Amino acid sequence: MQLWEPTCRDIATWLTEKPCAQDQLLLIGASAGWMMSSAFLCGFRQVIAYDIDPLAAPLFRWRHGQALAASGTALVCRRGDALNNLAEVLREHRQALVLFDNVLGQIRFHHPDVDEASHRIASIRRRLRGRHWGSIHDAYSGPVRTPISRRAHTPMMRSVQPPYPTAGARKRGDQEAPQRAAFAAFGSQLDADGAWLDHLTGDLFPPGTHVSHIAWPHLDDYCHWLQAGWVEPK
Repeated sequence: MQLWEPTCRDIATWLTEKPCAQDQLLLIGASAGWMMSSAFLCGFRQVIAYDIDPLAAPLFRWRHGQALAASGTALVCRRGDALNNLAEVLREHRQALVLFDNVLGQIRFHHPDVDEASHRIASIRRRLRGRHWGSIHDAYSGPVRTPISRRAHTPMMRSVQPPYPTAGARKRGDQEAPQRAAFAAFGSQLDADGAWLDHLTGDLFPPGTHVSHIAWPHLDDYCHWLQAGWVEPK
């Protein structure tokens, strides 16, 4: 977990940028909340946490329950596949701020066909029209040349102003130089080595979304490049 501490701090910083003051948080993909900020969660009257793992709820309560109880925040943990039942879940919690916690970047592993996975991600984005929502997810992942433990400094968060590169732009081959430069700079910070896996989330956020890029050294020699952004209805 020590490797993850800088990532957790960067995530906590990003979470404070939430776009609105709402009483309810709908947290999809809550897992055990290892990288979630208790301070952020305590800012809501109620947190509804969804995950398919039967161990997620007790671990989430163990990690955040005491702080939530002290702040008067009600925690409701539900076991279920909120992604496959997203329309129903959103209808049930119409007033909640929606946050996808490191789950949308995993969709490509649930669909063997890349196009199918991309269409699935696009359908989730369409489903969220008219809602305040946010997501932190894998954009890319791969090996690094220098193990994180040997570095004097861990990679820092970079904030990329829109427009930023998208999967669609990559396919069309029309990326602009500033966009390429922003991605190259962060890749250089990560000391990326070899081929990295594209998690197909490049088109998730609507154009104009402010996106934060966060390094997550999952292992000493393998890093995930996280994207995080908040979306407001237009």
